[in-house]
Amino acid sequence: MGRTRFGFLTLACLTLAFRCGAADWTVLDPWQETVTREQFQKLVDEVYCPSGALTNYLEFTNSAVRVFSTADHQGAPLYELKFGDGNRAHWVKPAFKTLDDVHQLHNPTNAPLRDIRIVLDPGHIGGEWARMEERFFQLNKHDRPVQEAVLTLMVARLLKPQLEAAGATVLLTKNDFQPVTESRPDDFFTEARLSVLQSGGFDGWPELDREAGIADAIRKRQEELFYRSAEIAARAKLVNEKLKPDLTVCIHVNAVGWNDHYELVDDDRLVVFVHGCYLPNEVADDDQKLRLFRKLLEGSHPVELAAAESVAQTLAEATKLPAVEYGKGSGAIRCGSNSFVYARNLAANRLVDGPVIFLEPYYQNNRLVYQRIQLGDYEGTREIQGHPYPSLFREYADAVAKGLIGFYSR
Repeated sequence: MGRTRFGFLTLACLTLAFRCGAADWTVLDPWQETVTREQFQKLVDEVYCPSGALTNYLEFTNSAVRVFSTADHQGAPLYELKFGDGNRAHWVKPAFKTLDDVHQLHNPTNAPLRDIRIVLDPGHIGGEWARMEERFFQLNKHDRPVQEAVLTLMVARLLKPQLEAAGATVLLTKNDFQPVTESRPDDFFTEARLSVLQSGGFDGWPELDREAGIADAIRKRQEELFYRSAEIAARAKLVNEKLKPDLTVCIHVNAVGWNDHYELVDDDRLVVFVHGCYLPNEVADDDQKLRLFRKLLEGSHPVELAAAESVAQTLAEATKLPAVEYGKGSGAIRCGSNSFVYARNLAANRLVDGPVIFLEPYYQNNRLVYQRIQLGDYEGTREIQGHPYPSLFREYADAVAKGLIGFYSR
Protein backbone atom coordinates (compact mmCIF):
# COMPACT_ATOMS: atom_id res chain seq x y z
CA MET A 1 0.00 0.00 0.00
CA GLY A 2 1.06 3.56 -0.60
CA ARG A 3 1.20 6.14 2.13
CA THR A 4 -2.21 7.46 3.04
CA ARG A 5 -3.70 9.91 5.47
CA PHE A 6 -6.65 7.77 6.40
CA GLY A 7 -6.36 4.22 5.19
CA PHE A 8 -4.08 1.37 6.10
CA LEU A 9 -1.87 2.14 9.10
CA THR A 10 1.86 2.08 8.40
CA LEU A 11 3.85 -0.75 9.92
CA ALA A 12 5.75 1.55 12.26
CA CYS A 13 2.51 2.80 13.76
CA LEU A 14 0.90 -0.62 14.03
CA THR A 15 3.86 -2.13 15.82
CA LEU A 16 3.79 0.44 18.61
CA ALA A 17 3.44 -1.47 21.87
CA PHE A 18 1.61 0.05 24.83
CA ARG A 19 3.85 -1.05 27.66
CA CYS A 20 2.68 -1.21 31.25
CA GLY A 21 5.68 -3.02 32.75
CA ALA A 22 8.11 -5.84 32.14
CA ALA A 23 6.88 -8.75 30.05
CA ASP A 24 5.71 -11.69 32.18
CA TRP A 25 6.83 -14.85 30.40
CA THR A 26 5.21 -17.10 33.02
CA VAL A 27 1.92 -16.61 31.15
CA LEU A 28 3.28 -19.30 28.82
CA ASP A 29 3.55 -21.90 31.58
CA PRO A 30 0.19 -23.58 30.80
CA TRP A 31 1.58 -24.54 27.38
CA GLN A 32 4.71 -26.30 28.60
CA GLU A 33 5.17 -29.67 26.86
CA THR A 34 2.19 -29.15 24.56
CA VAL A 35 3.93 -28.70 21.21
CA THR A 36 6.62 -30.74 19.48
CA ARG A 37 9.78 -29.14 18.14
CA GLU A 38 8.55 -29.90 14.62
CA GLN A 39 5.21 -28.20 15.22
CA PHE A 40 6.93 -25.20 16.78
CA GLN A 41 9.44 -24.84 13.94
CA LYS A 42 6.80 -25.22 11.24
CA LEU A 43 4.64 -22.45 12.71
CA VAL A 44 7.65 -20.14 13.14
CA ASP A 45 8.89 -20.75 9.59
CA GLU A 46 5.56 -20.62 7.76
CA VAL A 47 3.41 -18.23 9.81
CA TYR A 48 5.01 -16.21 12.58
CA CYS A 49 8.50 -15.31 11.35
CA PRO A 50 9.21 -16.50 7.79
CA SER A 51 12.28 -14.24 7.60
CA GLY A 52 14.06 -16.50 10.10
CA ALA A 53 14.97 -13.53 12.30
CA LEU A 54 13.45 -15.08 15.43
CA THR A 55 15.95 -17.95 15.24
CA ASN A 56 18.70 -15.48 16.15
CA TYR A 57 17.18 -15.20 19.62
CA LEU A 58 16.59 -18.94 20.12
CA GLU A 59 18.77 -21.72 21.47
CA PHE A 60 17.52 -25.27 20.94
CA THR A 61 18.31 -28.34 23.03
CA ASN A 62 17.04 -31.87 22.49
CA SER A 63 13.91 -31.20 24.52
CA ALA A 64 13.43 -27.43 24.75
CA VAL A 65 13.99 -24.01 23.25
CA ARG A 66 15.37 -21.03 25.16
CA VAL A 67 14.55 -17.50 24.06
CA PHE A 68 16.97 -14.63 24.68
CA SER A 69 16.59 -10.88 24.68
CA THR A 70 19.57 -10.34 22.38
CA ALA A 71 20.87 -12.08 19.30
CA ASP A 72 24.23 -12.77 21.00
CA HIS A 73 22.40 -14.63 23.81
CA GLN A 74 23.94 -12.49 26.53
CA GLY A 75 22.44 -12.84 29.99
CA ALA A 76 19.92 -15.35 31.27
CA PRO A 77 17.23 -16.58 28.87
CA LEU A 78 13.88 -14.85 29.00
CA TYR A 79 12.14 -18.21 28.98
CA GLU A 80 12.61 -21.91 28.32
CA LEU A 81 9.82 -23.79 26.58
CA LYS A 82 9.88 -27.57 26.93
CA PHE A 83 8.69 -29.54 23.95
CA GLY A 84 6.15 -32.35 24.23
CA ASP A 85 5.33 -35.40 22.17
CA GLY A 86 2.35 -33.77 20.47
CA ASN A 87 -0.08 -36.31 21.91
CA ARG A 88 -1.82 -33.98 24.30
CA ALA A 89 -5.38 -33.31 23.20
CA HIS A 90 -5.73 -29.79 21.85
CA TRP A 91 -2.70 -27.76 22.86
CA VAL A 92 -4.79 -24.55 22.91
CA LYS A 93 -6.22 -22.30 25.55
CA PRO A 94 -9.47 -24.05 26.58
CA ALA A 95 -11.50 -20.84 26.19
CA PHE A 96 -11.04 -21.01 22.43
CA LYS A 97 -12.33 -23.86 20.31
CA THR A 98 -10.22 -25.77 17.81
CA LEU A 99 -11.59 -26.85 14.47
CA ASP A 100 -12.34 -30.28 15.98
CA ASP A 101 -14.34 -28.64 18.77
CA VAL A 102 -16.33 -26.67 16.22
CA HIS A 103 -17.13 -29.85 14.29
CA GLN A 104 -18.35 -31.50 17.49
CA LEU A 105 -20.94 -28.79 18.24
CA HIS A 106 -23.52 -30.47 15.97
CA ASN A 107 -25.42 -27.20 15.61
CA PRO A 108 -28.89 -27.53 14.07
CA THR A 109 -29.22 -26.06 10.60
CA ASN A 110 -31.41 -23.23 11.85
CA ALA A 111 -28.80 -22.08 14.41
CA PRO A 112 -25.33 -22.74 12.96
CA LEU A 113 -23.69 -20.27 15.35
CA ARG A 114 -25.24 -21.64 18.56
CA ASP A 115 -22.67 -21.61 21.41
CA ILE A 116 -20.37 -19.35 19.36
CA ARG A 117 -19.27 -16.06 20.93
CA ILE A 118 -18.15 -13.42 18.42
CA VAL A 119 -16.67 -9.97 19.11
CA LEU A 120 -16.98 -7.29 16.45
CA ASP A 121 -14.34 -4.58 16.66
CA PRO A 122 -15.32 -1.55 14.50
CA GLY A 123 -12.05 0.10 13.54
CA HIS A 124 -11.03 3.55 14.83
CA ILE A 125 -12.70 6.03 17.20
CA GLY A 126 -14.30 8.63 14.93
CA GLY A 127 -16.38 11.66 15.83
CA GLU A 128 -14.32 14.40 17.40
CA TRP A 129 -11.23 12.17 17.13
CA ALA A 130 -11.50 11.35 13.41
CA ARG A 131 -9.27 14.15 12.13
CA MET A 132 -6.62 13.36 14.76
CA GLU A 133 -6.71 9.71 13.67
CA GLU A 134 -6.33 10.83 10.03
CA ARG A 135 -9.45 8.84 9.23
CA PHE A 136 -11.47 11.73 7.79
CA PHE A 137 -11.73 13.32 4.36
CA GLN A 138 -14.22 15.41 2.42
CA LEU A 139 -13.63 16.22 -1.24
CA ASN A 140 -16.32 18.83 -1.80
CA LYS A 141 -17.99 21.26 0.56
CA HIS A 142 -21.40 19.61 0.38
CA ASP A 143 -20.20 16.00 0.26
CA ARG A 144 -20.84 13.60 3.08
CA PRO A 145 -17.55 13.47 5.07
CA VAL A 146 -15.91 10.06 4.99
CA GLN A 147 -14.97 8.85 8.48
CA GLU A 148 -13.74 5.30 8.62
CA ALA A 149 -15.18 4.87 12.13
CA VAL A 150 -18.64 5.72 10.80
CA LEU A 151 -18.29 3.17 8.01
CA THR A 152 -17.07 0.38 10.28
CA LEU A 153 -19.67 0.99 12.99
CA MET A 154 -22.47 0.95 10.44
CA VAL A 155 -21.23 -2.40 9.12
CA ALA A 156 -20.96 -3.79 12.67
CA ARG A 157 -24.53 -2.74 13.50
CA LEU A 158 -25.82 -4.42 10.35
CA LEU A 159 -23.76 -7.56 10.91
CA LYS A 160 -24.63 -8.09 14.57
CA PRO A 161 -28.34 -9.04 14.15
CA GLN A 162 -27.52 -11.41 11.29
CA LEU A 163 -25.07 -13.36 13.43
CA GLU A 164 -27.46 -13.31 16.38
CA ALA A 165 -30.24 -14.68 14.18
CA ALA A 166 -27.91 -17.60 13.41
CA GLY A 167 -27.51 -18.30 17.13
CA ALA A 168 -24.31 -16.44 18.02
CA THR A 169 -23.66 -14.27 21.03
CA VAL A 170 -22.33 -11.03 19.51
CA LEU A 171 -20.49 -8.32 21.43
CA LEU A 172 -19.05 -5.01 20.20
CA THR A 173 -15.88 -3.42 21.54
CA LYS A 174 -17.55 -0.03 20.99
CA ASN A 175 -20.91 1.24 19.76
CA ASP A 176 -20.32 5.00 19.64
CA PHE A 177 -17.61 7.53 18.83
CA GLN A 178 -15.86 7.61 22.18
CA PRO A 179 -12.54 5.93 22.95
CA VAL A 180 -12.47 2.66 24.83
CA THR A 181 -9.34 3.79 26.65
CA GLU A 182 -9.72 6.20 29.55
CA SER A 183 -6.41 7.83 28.61
CA ARG A 184 -6.18 11.04 26.61
CA PRO A 185 -3.33 12.60 24.58
CA ASP A 186 -2.20 14.87 27.42
CA ASP A 187 -1.47 11.80 29.53
CA PHE A 188 1.45 10.91 27.26
CA PHE A 189 3.39 14.20 27.27
CA THR A 190 6.39 12.90 29.23
CA GLU A 191 6.73 9.73 27.15
CA ALA A 192 6.22 11.63 23.90
CA ARG A 193 8.77 14.31 24.79
CA LEU A 194 11.39 11.71 25.69
CA SER A 195 10.76 9.83 22.46
CA VAL A 196 11.09 12.95 20.31
CA LEU A 197 14.23 14.23 22.04
CA GLN A 198 15.92 10.83 21.85
CA SER A 199 15.20 10.58 18.14
CA GLY A 200 17.66 13.36 17.34
CA GLY A 201 15.56 14.36 14.37
CA PHE A 202 15.96 18.07 15.01
CA ASP A 203 19.68 18.16 15.72
CA GLY A 204 21.41 20.92 13.78
CA TRP A 205 18.22 22.90 13.16
CA PRO A 206 18.23 26.67 13.86
CA GLU A 207 17.14 27.33 17.45
CA LEU A 208 13.62 28.65 16.77
CA ASP A 209 12.92 26.05 14.07
CA ARG A 210 14.11 23.33 16.40
CA GLU A 211 11.91 24.58 19.24
CA ALA A 212 8.83 24.74 17.01
CA GLY A 213 9.55 21.42 15.35
CA ILE A 214 10.00 19.60 18.66
CA ALA A 215 6.76 21.04 20.05
CA ASP A 216 4.82 19.91 16.99
CA ALA A 217 6.44 16.46 17.01
CA ILE A 218 5.64 15.99 20.71
CA ARG A 219 1.98 16.82 20.09
CA LYS A 220 1.79 14.35 17.21
CA ARG A 221 3.53 11.68 19.23
CA GLN A 222 1.11 12.21 22.14
CA GLU A 223 -1.80 11.70 19.77
CA GLU A 224 -0.27 8.54 18.28
CA LEU A 225 0.31 7.05 21.72
CA PHE A 226 -3.33 7.79 22.52
CA TYR A 227 -5.19 6.48 19.48
CA ARG A 228 -2.72 4.00 18.03
CA SER A 229 -1.37 2.44 21.23
CA ALA A 230 -3.60 3.12 24.23
CA GLU A 231 -6.85 2.65 22.32
CA ILE A 232 -5.81 -0.62 20.71
CA ALA A 233 -4.43 -1.91 24.03
CA ALA A 234 -7.66 -0.98 25.83
CA ARG A 235 -9.75 -2.86 23.29
CA ALA A 236 -7.49 -5.89 23.58
CA LYS A 237 -7.80 -5.84 27.37
CA LEU A 238 -11.59 -5.62 27.08
CA VAL A 239 -11.68 -8.61 24.72
CA ASN A 240 -9.19 -10.71 26.70
CA GLU A 241 -10.49 -10.06 30.20
CA LYS A 242 -14.24 -9.52 29.80
CA LEU A 243 -15.64 -10.50 26.41
CA LYS A 244 -13.58 -13.71 25.85
CA PRO A 245 -14.90 -14.67 22.41
CA ASP A 246 -14.36 -17.69 20.18
CA LEU A 247 -13.52 -15.27 17.35
CA THR A 248 -12.75 -11.55 17.06
CA VAL A 249 -13.60 -9.78 13.80
CA CYS A 250 -11.82 -6.45 13.22
CA ILE A 251 -13.87 -4.39 10.76
CA HIS A 252 -12.03 -1.84 8.62
CA VAL A 253 -12.29 -0.15 5.23
CA ASN A 254 -9.04 0.23 3.33
CA ALA A 255 -7.62 3.09 1.23
CA VAL A 256 -4.80 3.76 -1.17
CA GLY A 257 -2.45 6.75 -1.15
CA TRP A 258 -3.52 10.02 -2.69
CA ASN A 259 -1.78 11.48 -5.71
CA ASP A 260 -0.43 15.03 -5.63
CA HIS A 261 -3.84 16.47 -6.56
CA TYR A 262 -5.88 14.42 -4.06
CA GLU A 263 -7.91 12.83 -6.83
CA LEU A 264 -10.05 9.72 -6.46
CA VAL A 265 -8.55 6.53 -7.89
CA ASP A 266 -9.77 3.68 -10.08
CA ASP A 267 -8.03 0.91 -8.13
CA ASP A 268 -10.06 -1.04 -5.56
CA ARG A 269 -9.01 -4.21 -3.74
CA LEU A 270 -9.64 -6.63 -0.87
CA VAL A 271 -7.41 -8.18 1.80
CA VAL A 272 -8.07 -10.20 4.97
CA PHE A 273 -5.33 -10.52 7.59
CA VAL A 274 -4.49 -13.24 10.06
CA HIS A 275 -1.72 -12.90 12.62
CA GLY A 276 1.92 -13.56 11.76
CA CYS A 277 4.90 -12.37 9.73
CA TYR A 278 6.89 -10.67 12.49
CA LEU A 279 9.69 -8.57 10.99
CA PRO A 280 13.32 -8.59 12.22
CA ASN A 281 12.95 -5.25 14.05
CA GLU A 282 9.79 -6.55 15.73
CA VAL A 283 11.25 -9.78 17.11
CA ALA A 284 14.08 -7.69 18.54
CA ASP A 285 11.48 -6.34 20.99
CA ASP A 286 10.92 -8.62 23.99
CA ASP A 287 7.24 -7.72 24.34
CA GLN A 288 6.63 -8.72 20.74
CA LYS A 289 8.63 -11.93 21.14
CA LEU A 290 6.37 -12.83 24.07
CA ARG A 291 3.22 -12.15 22.07
CA LEU A 292 4.57 -14.25 19.19
CA PHE A 293 5.09 -17.18 21.56
CA ARG A 294 1.67 -16.65 23.13
CA LYS A 295 -0.13 -16.56 19.78
CA LEU A 296 1.77 -19.61 18.52
CA LEU A 297 1.18 -21.72 21.62
CA GLU A 298 -2.49 -20.90 22.18
CA GLY A 299 -3.24 -22.75 18.96
CA SER A 300 -5.54 -20.14 17.45
CA HIS A 301 -3.99 -20.17 13.97
CA PRO A 302 -5.96 -23.09 12.41
CA VAL A 303 -9.32 -21.58 13.38
CA GLU A 304 -8.17 -18.08 12.47
CA LEU A 305 -6.96 -19.10 9.03
CA ALA A 306 -10.01 -21.20 8.19
CA ALA A 307 -12.39 -18.43 9.27
CA ALA A 308 -10.39 -15.84 7.32
CA GLU A 309 -10.46 -17.95 4.16
CA SER A 310 -14.21 -18.46 4.43
CA VAL A 311 -14.94 -14.75 4.92
CA ALA A 312 -12.42 -13.71 2.27
CA GLN A 313 -14.18 -15.96 -0.23
CA THR A 314 -17.65 -14.54 0.43
CA LEU A 315 -16.32 -10.97 0.43
CA ALA A 316 -14.58 -11.60 -2.90
CA GLU A 317 -17.77 -13.04 -4.39
CA ALA A 318 -19.89 -10.13 -3.16
CA THR A 319 -17.54 -7.26 -3.97
CA LYS A 320 -15.91 -8.70 -7.15
CA LEU A 321 -12.67 -7.08 -5.95
CA PRO A 322 -9.19 -8.37 -6.81
CA ALA A 323 -6.72 -9.19 -4.05
CA VAL A 324 -4.21 -6.70 -2.69
CA GLU A 325 -0.71 -7.70 -3.79
CA TYR A 326 2.07 -7.39 -1.21
CA GLY A 327 5.63 -7.81 -2.40
CA LYS A 328 8.78 -8.94 -0.67
CA GLY A 329 9.66 -6.77 2.32
CA SER A 330 6.11 -5.43 2.66
CA GLY A 331 5.57 -6.96 6.10
CA ALA A 332 2.86 -9.32 4.86
CA ILE A 333 2.94 -12.80 3.34
CA ARG A 334 0.28 -14.95 1.72
CA CYS A 335 -1.09 -17.48 4.18
CA GLY A 336 -3.13 -20.57 3.35
CA SER A 337 -4.72 -21.32 0.00
CA ASN A 338 -6.85 -18.19 -0.45
CA SER A 339 -5.15 -15.41 -2.44
CA PHE A 340 -6.95 -12.71 -0.40
CA VAL A 341 -5.54 -13.85 2.97
CA TYR A 342 -2.21 -12.55 4.29
CA ALA A 343 -0.40 -12.91 7.60
CA ARG A 344 0.67 -9.62 9.13
CA ASN A 345 1.73 -8.49 12.59
CA LEU A 346 -0.87 -5.86 13.41
CA ALA A 347 -1.31 -4.55 16.94
CA ALA A 348 -5.03 -5.37 16.86
CA ASN A 349 -4.49 -9.06 16.14
CA ARG A 350 -1.26 -9.35 18.16
CA LEU A 351 -2.63 -8.09 21.48
CA VAL A 352 -5.96 -9.94 21.32
CA ASP A 353 -5.95 -13.54 22.54
CA GLY A 354 -7.51 -16.24 20.40
CA PRO A 355 -8.48 -16.24 16.71
CA VAL A 356 -8.68 -12.79 15.10
CA ILE A 357 -9.51 -11.90 11.50
CA PHE A 358 -8.84 -8.38 10.26
CA LEU A 359 -10.98 -7.26 7.30
CA GLU A 360 -9.92 -4.57 4.80
CA PRO A 361 -12.29 -4.49 1.79
CA TYR A 362 -12.70 -1.51 -0.55
CA TYR A 363 -10.60 1.63 -1.00
CA GLN A 364 -12.45 4.59 0.47
CA ASN A 365 -10.95 6.92 -2.13
CA ASN A 366 -11.94 4.75 -5.09
CA ARG A 367 -14.34 6.63 -7.42
CA LEU A 368 -17.15 4.09 -7.22
CA VAL A 369 -16.72 3.39 -3.52
CA TYR A 370 -16.82 7.10 -2.78
CA GLN A 371 -20.13 7.43 -4.63
CA ARG A 372 -21.55 4.45 -2.76
CA ILE A 373 -20.50 5.93 0.58
CA GLN A 374 -22.20 9.20 -0.36
CA LEU A 375 -25.49 7.31 -0.82
CA GLY A 376 -25.36 5.94 2.73
CA ASP A 377 -27.30 2.83 3.68
CA TYR A 378 -30.44 1.77 1.81
CA GLU A 379 -32.53 -1.28 0.97
CA GLY A 380 -32.50 -2.85 -2.47
CA THR A 381 -30.28 -1.36 -5.16
CA ARG A 382 -29.56 2.03 -6.65
CA GLU A 383 -28.08 2.88 -10.01
CA ILE A 384 -24.51 4.15 -10.09
CA GLN A 385 -22.65 4.65 -13.37
CA GLY A 386 -25.42 2.75 -15.14
CA HIS A 387 -25.32 -0.34 -12.90
CA PRO A 388 -27.42 -1.40 -9.88
CA TYR A 389 -25.57 -1.56 -6.57
CA PRO A 390 -26.73 -2.55 -3.10
CA SER A 391 -25.75 -0.49 -0.08
CA LEU A 392 -21.99 -0.86 0.38
CA PHE A 393 -22.57 -1.38 4.10
CA ARG A 394 -25.08 -4.19 3.57
CA GLU A 395 -22.92 -5.80 0.93
CA TYR A 396 -20.03 -5.86 3.43
CA ALA A 397 -22.12 -7.09 6.38
CA ASP A 398 -24.02 -9.69 4.37
CA ALA A 399 -20.81 -11.16 2.96
CA VAL A 400 -19.16 -11.43 6.38
CA ALA A 401 -22.27 -13.04 7.87
CA LYS A 402 -22.39 -15.54 5.03
CA GLY A 403 -18.71 -16.38 5.45
CA LEU A 404 -18.90 -16.87 9.21
CA ILE A 405 -22.09 -18.91 9.07
CA GLY A 406 -20.62 -21.04 6.31
CA PHE A 407 -17.42 -21.60 8.30
CA TYR A 408 -19.16 -22.71 11.49
CA SER A 409 -21.70 -24.77 9.56
CA ARG A 410 -19.08 -26.95 7.89
